[in-house]
Amino acid sequence: MKETIPVPRPLRRRLWYSVVSSVLFILIVSIEGCQRPDYNAMHQSISALSLGSRGWIQMLNFIIFGAFVLSTVTIWRAILIGRKWAIAFPALIAIAGASIIICGIIPQDPAPGYDPEGLSLKEPTLTGLLHLLFAGIGALSSVVGLLIMAKHFSGDPLWHGWTVYSVIMAIVMIACVTVYGIWSIESTGYAGTFERIAAMVLPVWSLTFLVRLETGVPFMK
Repeated sequence: MKETIPVPRPLRRRLWYSVVSSVLFILIVSIEGCQRPDYNAMHQSISALSLGSRGWIQMLNFIIFGAFVLSTVTIWRAILIGRKWAIAFPALIAIAGASIIICGIIPQDPAPGYDPEGLSLKEPTLTGLLHLLFAGIGALSSVVGLLIMAKHFSGDPLWHGWTVYSVIMAIVMIACVTVYGIWSIESTGYAGTFERIAAMVLPVWSLTFLVRLETGVPFMK
């Protein structure tokens, strides 16, 4: 039986970088949203900020954030080694990070209610569809990753309640992405609000996980 030990500080520190990057990501999104006179952050998606003359800022924001997410893959592998499904979660994080970067490279189509370039598209473009595809892949990877982590916590008395917590967070993400998908085809509403909640689910989960690790609760085997 392998001994469970606390996660070493160097590994925890590198995970903190990713959590901080998620805060900076949302901060930049919020600032950029305020700079666009026709942009409604309550309804429009984060990706819509990639449109227009200032779109390069959000595209770069996606790429940098995705790179930070990717940087945690080897850390998660080191933390989970010795457990079942030890490869699955890091692999899903890699997919999520790569998807974020691709979403930064490939912009979305103009959304209902926000068309800064006045394109007035009648049909979705190939790049727009690819953007949606990779955004969906990133969201799905995050959901499955949370469910896999729920398995890691199962039966561990030191992490009592974290199985349920992780499942609840996965359900919240599914619900928010679903509402966003339905509402985003309208020109007004609160689709962007639900998308932002979904985008913060995994960072919030990671933050609470790290805070618990900082108290010295063992997790590595």
